[in-house]
Amino acid sequence: MPTVQEMLKQSGLSDEQIAALDAKAIGAFSGVLTTAEQKEQAGQKAQEEAVRLAQVAEQAKKDSDQAAQQAAQAREAAELAQRSNSKFYEETIAPALNNWGTEKANLEAQAAFYRAQNESARAAGFVPAEAPGFTPQTFQPTNGQPQNNQPRDGQGRYVAGAPGSTPGSPTFMEEIDQRLGAGLSNLAWAMQQYQRLSGGQYLPDPVDQLAKEADNARLPFKDYVARKYDFAAKEAAIRQKAQEEHDAKVRAEAAAPYEAKMAEATALHKKALEENDRKWAERTGSNPDIRRGEPSRFAEVARAVKANERPDPLNLNAQQRRQATAQAIRSEIAEQEPAA
Repeated sequence: MPTVQEMLKQSGLSDEQIAALDAKAIGAFSGVLTTAEQKEQAGQKAQEEAVRLAQVAEQAKKDSDQAAQQAAQAREAAELAQRSNSKFYEETIAPALNNWGTEKANLEAQAAFYRAQNESARAAGFVPAEAPGFTPQTFQPTNGQPQNNQPRDGQGRYVAGAPGSTPGSPTFMEEIDQRLGAGLSNLAWAMQQYQRLSGGQYLPDPVDQLAKEADNARLPFKDYVARKYDFAAKEAAIRQKAQEEHDAKVRAEAAAPYEAKMAEATALHKKALEENDRKWAERTGSNPDIRRGEPSRFAEVARAVKANERPDPLNLNAQQRRQATAQAIRSEIAEQEPAA
């Protein structure tokens, strides 16, 4: 930053003029310049600190947004994993258990058949009585408890929610007509919902593609479609619009009587103004058929001429007639203003 002497020299003073200045004035100028320099440095530091804090806040916001995005991705991945596990159990493990139960029932029936044949053969003497028989073994899991015999229906499938059964074991509906009906129901639901919530627009994606995406996301078809096209937000917007229209209708119905009265009053006021304008137009207009009749003033004019109060109209020139006419108009206007 330049000194006081340099600033004075830049302003046009010579060295002699600067040297002739009072030392106290130079000191005061130096103090002011030093204070200004300090304030400028403090302002610059404050600006730099503000920029730094803004950068820190922006970075913190970016980190927060990134953390929120990562949390959302992790939550979505966890939900997908959970849905994948549920679907794997429902479509793989549970059918395998059902098949295993059916095979076990068949093997038990087959063993009973051979056991009956063996006993019949022993009774007939075809098989020696001292021949060893089959002794069944009981499976013991590692926890030392015997295997539970879970309830099954007449087709050998596990019964959902039965005491002693695997919690959550489902009952499968594999009939082709029910699957076809569910698919048609999903198709009609998706098209109707999208058209209703989008103002009559068609579904932008094919239904088979949506079904595949829903299967990949391990979500029911309707839940996935509702989430993809944000049906909840569209439904809320429609409800809000309907509420606004209802409120506007209520306000219009409430204000209708007052607006009718105001319109009636305005019409009456307008009619009164038109009647008043018509009356004054007829009273002061130039049409002799509708203008209000006035008494003749000839005798008054003749008296004024005889008394030398006004000039004789018959002896006036053009300039005097114009002046007299103007004076008469002004007098008539002055007489009508108090009446108005």
